[in-house]
Amino acid sequence: MICSYQEIFFGAVCAKTLENKIIRILYYKLFFILTIFFQFHCSETEKNPKNTFVVATYDDVKDWDPATAFSLEVFPMSNMYEPLLWYDAGSKPGKFVPGLAISYSKSKDGLTWTFNLRDNVFFHDGTKFDSQAVKFVVERNKRLNGGASYIWSYVEKIIINNPYQITFILTTPVPFDKIVSSQYGAWMYSPFIDSVSEDSLMNGFGSGTGPYQLKKWVRNKYILLEKFDNYWKGWDKTNHYESILFQIASESSTRLQMIESGIADYAVLIPNQLLSRLEENPKVSVSYHQSWANEFYLLNTKKHPTDNLWVRRAIASSLNRKTLANYIYKNTAVEPKGLIPQSIPLFIEPDSLISFDLDLAKGYLKKAEIDLSNTTIDLSYVSTYEEYRLTTFMLLDNLRKLDVQLELKPGLWSTNWDKAKVLETAPNIISMAWWPTVSSPSDWFFALYNTQQNPLFNLSYYSNSIVDSLTKKAWELESVDPESARDIYKEIQNILIDDCVVVPAVDVKTTSVRKRSIKGFKSNPAYSTILVYHLRKN
Repeated sequence: MICSYQEIFFGAVCAKTLENKIIRILYYKLFFILTIFFQFHCSETEKNPKNTFVVATYDDVKDWDPATAFSLEVFPMSNMYEPLLWYDAGSKPGKFVPGLAISYSKSKDGLTWTFNLRDNVFFHDGTKFDSQAVKFVVERNKRLNGGASYIWSYVEKIIINNPYQITFILTTPVPFDKIVSSQYGAWMYSPFIDSVSEDSLMNGFGSGTGPYQLKKWVRNKYILLEKFDNYWKGWDKTNHYESILFQIASESSTRLQMIESGIADYAVLIPNQLLSRLEENPKVSVSYHQSWANEFYLLNTKKHPTDNLWVRRAIASSLNRKTLANYIYKNTAVEPKGLIPQSIPLFIEPDSLISFDLDLAKGYLKKAEIDLSNTTIDLSYVSTYEEYRLTTFMLLDNLRKLDVQLELKPGLWSTNWDKAKVLETAPNIISMAWWPTVSSPSDWFFALYNTQQNPLFNLSYYSNSIVDSLTKKAWELESVDPESARDIYKEIQNILIDDCVVVPAVDVKTTSVRKRSIKGFKSNPAYSTILVYHLRKN
């Protein structure tokens, strides 16, 4: 007999009256699993092919325009769009591999770059991919000037040599191969986008060359991608997943149950303290990989009282990074050595980080010479991430010892971010995680600390012309004098530490939580996503 959802519900309610505790627990477990099943499968998604890869993730996308999308959009969009080149950071040494360009060359002075494009490639809307499309994307991204469009700022001129060869003339010699292989801003999309209204675009749109195309988006519930039949690499029905379902589950307990029950194939942001439970599950694989991601806390330099340098330093001295790495994050992170991940090329340690020392913090507060007795410092953190919650409580407790009141404001990242971009609603402290757009240390310094009139990720509202110019200089030196660029990145870190703009927390490892039967995962620190086309069932 097959019970209805309502019958199961009433059965679970009736279970409250049962004296047998085991039966009651079994009822509740069955109710939870079937609740998820009915919610996720008794909808339009039940019409999908059975061969669906289900991702349990913690928040929704904010922007469907590949020119400006710059956050969690990386998960679906990296399966919908492709760049000219990919960067394989998992190999040693790292190397560039063909994407939509099959080969490229550059002039000796580093100002002229020519790309030979792949033929017989189509966008999801049927438009053919060619040089005109590439030129359109770069010029449109520059014109919109949003998201990661800054990566194209060095392009002075674009020359179409023929339908499948294009040349870029740069204003300054920069590592342009890193630009065209960027994680954001370098996705190639159909020129048809100019015919799409803004409302339609923001309600879900996609037309790339990637293996999957957007089928349906239900805001804050799920994103459904289906295979693009005309994908240039082709399909093997016995091996490839035919669709991807990104299921939004803000509660980590829900994501945990989804992976344990087998409803999800992959789960994002499972709390560290629950990973050992999953490691004992014979049907689940948990692995840890090197990443180019780090977590930190930005301090608002324009809002009282964190506009005071000494207050910021007192906060920095109240965070115990060793405790974070050893007890809160454990296998999922390591103690940072600087303001950028220590595993990224061209990293060099700054002279010193502000150390954990509550006596030192007391001394900083005396130097601040302001009365904090009636002042509350607010901290915004991502509520869907348990490690953030535990970190903020540790900071709350340490600051309380200094008679500093911290008000915790948990919320979804998308909500926190919107508030932080407006000074009037911005918090004093905000939790942040960063992974690179371009595979370079400059990405952190430009996106997070470069002067911005309308902050996107510079949520500390920091402005320093010296940091701005040094970041630009180091980026321009990367392709011609990488050692000098490396030294400048150290100098920038020292300045930011002295100004106490950010409190580094941990360098994150990529934690892969998936069904054990899935094969094909490969670690690539340059991209913080899941490329489902490469995955196979065992």
